[in-house]
Amino acid sequence: MQNLYRRRIEIAQKIWSRLLQGYYKDRKELIHVLEREYKKAEIEPIRGRSKIKQYEKELTTLYLLGKYGLGLSPEEYSKVFDKFFRMEMLCEKAYRDILTGKQSSEVFHEIFGTTSEDIVFRVIRLAYIMVLLGFEGEETLIQLLDRINESLPELSERIKRFKKFYIALRIAEAIATRKVRNRLEKEALKHALCLRLKAEKSAPSDDEIRLIATEVYGLPEYLVNDVLKAKNIELTLE
Repeated sequence: MQNLYRRRIEIAQKIWSRLLQGYYKDRKELIHVLEREYKKAEIEPIRGRSKIKQYEKELTTLYLLGKYGLGLSPEEYSKVFDKFFRMEMLCEKAYRDILTGKQSSEVFHEIFGTTSEDIVFRVIRLAYIMVLLGFEGEETLIQLLDRINESLPELSERIKRFKKFYIALRIAEAIATRKVRNRLEKEALKHALCLRLKAEKSAPSDDEIRLIATEVYGLPEYLVNDVLKAKNIELTLE
């Protein structure tokens, strides 16, 4: 799994080294640096359908790789974390508070003053990136989604769409790591993920899986098609 995210880890190490030396003046510059490094390495941010603020949102990955991958403490390096990763620290606080059993709506109001979709899904993003990078188990993400869904039912349809994306992401990841090598294995994994996430009606299409596999994980389309055995339909991310 580490191999799949190796280039992101290398970029994070490089940027964190410079961050600790005081190279960057603000969050905006950090976002531009991250974008430049990703484009140089020919990799994409971990993302869903939207490209809006994709590199700003990708700071979540940089934050988590610094804190949990490199073992950098926000207490020891408070000036750096406060200056560049204030949003990510607040998202993690919300995530931890919800997992301890606090009411999701109260947590969002207390920390952010809002339960806007953008804020809620920034917290969900932090949770699923932690799972992808191996810093948390998938059960924590499922627990978070359940608790948000219970407390904020107005977001239930949006959470269903997120589950569809997440299932496609995990299948694409499994194709990239060669854990899924054919259509039968793909269908078995899809079924297992749908059951695990209580998302039987949110199964992604092959086109969604193909899109993430080629756009996010950079797999050759012929290889993905080989596994999916499905006709290619050209899609674009919104």
